[in-house]
Amino acid sequence: MLLKQQEFYRSLTALSPGLVERIRRMIEEAEKKYSGKKDAKAGFLWEHTVLVASQAFRLATAEKENPDLTALVALFHDSAKFAGGRYHASDEPEEEEAARLARATLEETGLKMADTGHVVRALRSLYQSGASRNRLADIVHDADFLTKFGYLGVANFFVKSALRGRNLESAAMDYLSKELTYAAVLPANMRTASARRLAVKKSADTLRFYKAYIGELEEAHGMDFRVRTVDVPKAGGRGRRAKVTLVLPAACGACGGKWETEFRTEKGLKCEKLEASLRCAACGERRSISFCLPEMG
Repeated sequence: MLLKQQEFYRSLTALSPGLVERIRRMIEEAEKKYSGKKDAKAGFLWEHTVLVASQAFRLATAEKENPDLTALVALFHDSAKFAGGRYHASDEPEEEEAARLARATLEETGLKMADTGHVVRALRSLYQSGASRNRLADIVHDADFLTKFGYLGVANFFVKSALRGRNLESAAMDYLSKELTYAAVLPANMRTASARRLAVKKSADTLRFYKAYIGELEEAHGMDFRVRTVDVPKAGGRGRRAKVTLVLPAACGACGGKWETEFRTEKGLKCEKLEASLRCAACGERRSISFCLPEMG
């Protein structure tokens, strides 16, 4: 990716020369330490970070917020994912460590104290639910999700699947439920008007692709999946429900028996998590699908 062509890169370089390269080295070194590949080229995480920063810069401009500070929040939003060469190493939200990294880096590069504070506060409020939100965090939240959908988002899903050793069947069986669930409610999951307008097309494009993909899997590989939409009760009750799209095998692969499904939700560190348990009524084979529910499903 030609970083110098990015609007946010040019703008941040004018604000603080060398800052983007410094953040890039920090993220890439942490990912290399985690992977153990010292000679690896630019990793998936930095590529994703650039996409989010670029989208966030444009959204901030449209929303009449500070695009430079929003892009900085985006550049640091995943900076703690491989902190210390480990993946999600502690029970603390990774945004807390990202905020510490941002403060240390930005103070050393001479960014104004007030601007550093805006970036740090936005990072700490990322993905927090509730009415009281931070505008920069809202924009980065939307940019992050937008990059994961549409045709480029689909491509990145398969890149990530390959990096994690998934084949076509496991990607469909274990992860497409999450992708379809989020794609279906993508506009409602956005926090800004500018992002909602973009999300409508990305949602439609994503759903169209994955449904066609499932059809080709069935035709080419004999994999018989069913796409099923269900309402599941959310943690805490009070009539709160979430609409979930599940991609399930039509029958047990071991014996051809019928799957029985159970759903459970629980409040996690940063999200409400769905656990879908599958049990074959004939042979007892078990599988499970779990993922964080969208905020506004």
